[in-house]
Amino acid sequence: MASNVIDRPATAGEDRLDMKAYAEALTKFIRDAQAPLTIALQGEWGSGKTSLMNALKKNLVDDNDAPYHGVWVNTWQYALMSDPEEAIVKILLGIIAQIASTAKTPEEERKSLFKKVISVGRSVVTQILAKQTGVDIDKTLDVLKDDNANGMSSVESLKSELGTLIKNTLMNKRGYLFFIDDLDRIDPPVAVQILELLKNIFDLENCIFVLAIDYGVVVKGLKPKFGEMTAENEREFRSFFDKIIQLPFSMPVGRYRIDDFLTGSLVGIGYLDNTDSKNEDLKKVLTSYALESVGTNPRSLKRLINYLSLIRLLIEKTETKEDDEDFKAWKDVLFAMVCFQIQYPKVYDALIDEPDFPCWGEAFEQKMRLPKLEADEVAKLAKMEEFDEQWEQMLFRFCRRDTFLEARAIYISRTLNRIKKRITDANQPVSETVGWLSKLAAVTSVKNEQEKPQEAVDFNRSGFLKVLRGHTLGMCPDNGVPWCAQLGDDAVITSYQSRVQANLQCQLRKGTFLGINPEENDYIDENYLAECRFHIFHDGKSFQLKMWGEFWGNTWKEPYRIDFDADAIQADLAISESKIRDAWHEFGVTGNCGHNPEDIWWNATIPFASYEEMDGKDFSQKLRGSLVRLVEAFAALSRYRVKKR
Repeated sequence: MASNVIDRPATAGEDRLDMKAYAEALTKFIRDAQAPLTIALQGEWGSGKTSLMNALKKNLVDDNDAPYHGVWVNTWQYALMSDPEEAIVKILLGIIAQIASTAKTPEEERKSLFKKVISVGRSVVTQILAKQTGVDIDKTLDVLKDDNANGMSSVESLKSELGTLIKNTLMNKRGYLFFIDDLDRIDPPVAVQILELLKNIFDLENCIFVLAIDYGVVVKGLKPKFGEMTAENEREFRSFFDKIIQLPFSMPVGRYRIDDFLTGSLVGIGYLDNTDSKNEDLKKVLTSYALESVGTNPRSLKRLINYLSLIRLLIEKTETKEDDEDFKAWKDVLFAMVCFQIQYPKVYDALIDEPDFPCWGEAFEQKMRLPKLEADEVAKLAKMEEFDEQWEQMLFRFCRRDTFLEARAIYISRTLNRIKKRITDANQPVSETVGWLSKLAAVTSVKNEQEKPQEAVDFNRSGFLKVLRGHTLGMCPDNGVPWCAQLGDDAVITSYQSRVQANLQCQLRKGTFLGINPEENDYIDENYLAECRFHIFHDGKSFQLKMWGEFWGNTWKEPYRIDFDADAIQADLAISESKIRDAWHEFGVTGNCGHNPEDIWWNATIPFASYEEMDGKDFSQKLRGSLVRLVEAFAALSRYRVKKR
């Protein structure tokens, strides 16, 4: 099983995104096209332009009886570690060297071509520098002259020789098919100059160019010439592009079939198992999460898959069996969290800070300093399903601070609503589930530490609390009870919690519960002295355990309570509450407690110096001893139990 998906263009024959029809249509068009012709494959970086060119090259150059000679140039490789002059010269030399190799051109003719290339390259770089710096360069440098009698420019002379060379070497081919890749990875002004050169030099019979270029790169490259693009000068930018490109082809990313690609890749890295791969509902949900965030860009999808693979491996190697079960139960929501991390990092950070997003309200508004909405905007949002709740309007205001997020706010709201329904349908708290999953995904998060310093996180909450349960407190499955441990002096701690995320829910009891009298429906048992339910919480950052709970008599569903109105209870109650507060003295802290007509409440904050200390024998003994003292303080009040009315 591979641990990752390689981020490389698809080779000929690979078609995991259902691009075959587009490749076949372009192949037929080029096969029958008249030259000269320039085709631009337009799309953002990673949208599959190189993969499509690989398919075209196979069909039109590599196959038997293919109609074209092929020339492939990766402009970024030529431009790497080169200044503009070197880059342009290298790219032109690379193109011409491949033509000369196909034509088996004699060495002297190659030298003549290469000399003209160098001359052209220097001329073009001089023009680039003049446009970028404003320096008045001698016009004689704009078009250098060769040492020939006819006075032809370097470009004209080179074009003439190339035309002759190409025509004489066609053999049984229709012409040359040039693939120019990665233009959108080099400096935009240089990319634009390369486009102009290719137009001027290779505007020849028998030459067809296929360029991988994003229109946005052309716009950036033309800024030195036209300035910032506005509504007034947009036509100038478009006219330049139309002059170079006869056929623009936009990559059909919106029509890519990503469901099978996602499922196959996630099964391949072990994120989904074979049962998951047959779960059509799960596949549909994952596809929706992806479409509403990272979209259909193949490079973004591969990055997502690799992030998920690393997270899965970390869970496998560092967590317990229960953590692995949690991962399996929530892999769809974890998938969504990683989607947010990649595509909407600001929203992801907000979810880490404030995971209980259905409760986003005034406190969130103040913390995030959200912009105000006009009354008519609030009324308009209230009519939209995605923004009719308070937290959704907080989300909209949060997104409004960023142009990209504002445009995508409706998709973010839909995803969060789907997450909310998924968690609440499972009867789990949103805050704990989202907090746990978002922090689990944080290992792959890209952070600007200077922009937003973060506290060091030594452990995730879920894993920490499970170690506390199983090792520090010594709890393990026993006689049908999910987790149980004998603390000594007839004190027992149990936990029926199946999934531990942000806090550990426990029951503490003293004495032996002998069962229920079915005839009297009586839960009281004089040998069963006390039970309290309590929580242990850890925030994943600090070196503190926070504990709180209540005691009200016997078992939680019994019809009994402590009679706080009894005449003799006050003295014993004062003693018990004092013991509750002092139960933690070995940690150097004092707890808090009090009572109301129904129960006794208590809480304590336990410090520790390190994970190793918490996991050590001394800390374990102290904590277990404190819990024994706590339940004994409650047991002293058992004689004041009365039946509820």
